[in-house]
Amino acid sequence: MTVALRIPGAHSLLTSMKRPSDTESYADELSRILELLQAHPRGMSVSDIAAAIAINRNTASRYLDMLRISGQVEMKTYGKAKVFYISQRVPISAMLNFSSDLVAVLDRDERIIQINDAACAFFNTDRDALLGRELAKSPLAAFDHPLIWAKIREALGGTEVVEELRFFRRGEELFFRMKVIPTVFNDGTPGVTIILEEITEEKRAEEALRESEQMFRNLVENINDVIWNVNGAGVFIYMSPKCREVLGYAPDDMIGRSPRDFMAADEAERVREHLAPQRSGYAPFALVEFVMLHRDGHPVTLEASGTPTVDPSGTCTGYRVICRDITDRKQASKRIEQWKLFLHSIVDNIPDMVVVKKLNDHRFIFFNRMAEDLLGSPGEDLYGRRAQDIFPDEMAAFFDAGGDRPERGETVVRTGDGAGRVLYVKRIPIVNQKGKPRYLLCIAKDITDRKRAEDLLIAQRDRAQSYLDVAGVMIAVINADGSIDLVNRRGCQILGYTEEEIAGKDWFSVVVPGQLQERLRSNFLRLMEGEIEPPAYERIPVVTRDGGESLILWRNALLRDGTGKVVAMVSSGEVIDPAEACSAP
Repeated sequence: MTVALRIPGAHSLLTSMKRPSDTESYADELSRILELLQAHPRGMSVSDIAAAIAINRNTASRYLDMLRISGQVEMKTYGKAKVFYISQRVPISAMLNFSSDLVAVLDRDERIIQINDAACAFFNTDRDALLGRELAKSPLAAFDHPLIWAKIREALGGTEVVEELRFFRRGEELFFRMKVIPTVFNDGTPGVTIILEEITEEKRAEEALRESEQMFRNLVENINDVIWNVNGAGVFIYMSPKCREVLGYAPDDMIGRSPRDFMAADEAERVREHLAPQRSGYAPFALVEFVMLHRDGHPVTLEASGTPTVDPSGTCTGYRVICRDITDRKQASKRIEQWKLFLHSIVDNIPDMVVVKKLNDHRFIFFNRMAEDLLGSPGEDLYGRRAQDIFPDEMAAFFDAGGDRPERGETVVRTGDGAGRVLYVKRIPIVNQKGKPRYLLCIAKDITDRKRAEDLLIAQRDRAQSYLDVAGVMIAVINADGSIDLVNRRGCQILGYTEEEIAGKDWFSVVVPGQLQERLRSNFLRLMEGEIEPPAYERIPVVTRDGGESLILWRNALLRDGTGKVVAMVSSGEVIDPAEACSAP
């Protein structure tokens, strides 16, 4: 579409083309041409127009040029033929400031010659600062983009352009539909009109619609309802074919009968009493549940909504009812409820403390029985409270720290009787359908007894280690793979290593003399396989850190696991004086 602008000077252009003696004839002939073109919306050639109003072809051509310059007529070329039409161009100057769209008009040199109030307000600039300036050098910096310049030049070439633009203003994202429209001024020079229609709400609505369609598409595509009409007496006068699938009856089997004919007697009476107020006043009803009997006898739960039907005179004649089979939904709902009760029973009775809080306000919404016992308060006294109102400072800080990230750790909590309990706490975020964390599930396991047992075990281990360290003999524990698990203090003194240096090393490579390594490793592997038993005593030298050797009298014992499998060997030994070696057992 091309827009014609009415600006001062247009009249003088037309007047200069008239002969004073022909003023009345000129005006009459122009009017006749316009009337002729209005009567021929498909257009006419110069010859057709000249013949129709009885003027020569050159005069008709001159009049048409005048009408084109003034924007009242348009021309299209088909091969060598020129066809003229009534112009569809709209005067902009009369409407610019009445438009809520942003409108600017440029001449062929890309200077701003008109801009409306809405555009000035949007770009927060004064009209006087814009008029007469080139667009690229004006405060309208938003237009200084290669894409927009390309569209403006297309329009200057006569092509109307429509594009969508996105602006960011003060952190807000705005969308506009930009129309760049070829414009012809009264002097025949080309220009363009830029119209920006804000479509931000439309785009947001489209986005919301897409999200909504994604959510409800499956539901909408799979709706299967039964529709029926009943007359004032409550008798079926129409039944949709869906009744065959839902109730097992053909429509003809039900028309002429009442809904009560397909219900148990007590259900029919209940429905009658429930709908009596609506029927007495012909009021609509919605989502009323009732049970009808399938042709084979099994019950079908329906959910119905109805509106009164009226005849042309406005008299109510009955109801149109839409019913949905919700049998499966009712059964599923019952199963889900049973499953929820089952899961709730499990969570409520597990020996760990389970609590849940909302992430938006950090208030707790669930405490299981163990949590109530540990905290010494019933759930109703704890719901809606925050961590700092319930737990000790250290535990409250654990619940609140880290936001919605998973985390685990140990903390101590004081129970209702004042005793301290050690808890191993796990924090697990629960996300919504969009994957955003909404709740925080906290599971705390009471590990007080385990910690005490571990502490006792450590104490016993340390005590045993002290016994080993004060022993006057060398004691070594060799794992099944030949690695050194432990050497006591006396052993480290004999070998010249610290406990940290010797632990994990291969016994045979480090401690056993080279000429004995192969034979002793072979015997050791047979011991680990349970093929042989260790001798009561044996004399075997060891290599010390400085390269020397010490002769040791060894006593060996095998360590077995719960299944009887050999897992290590414990050896104790005393250094033998070489001079006394012959007298040793």
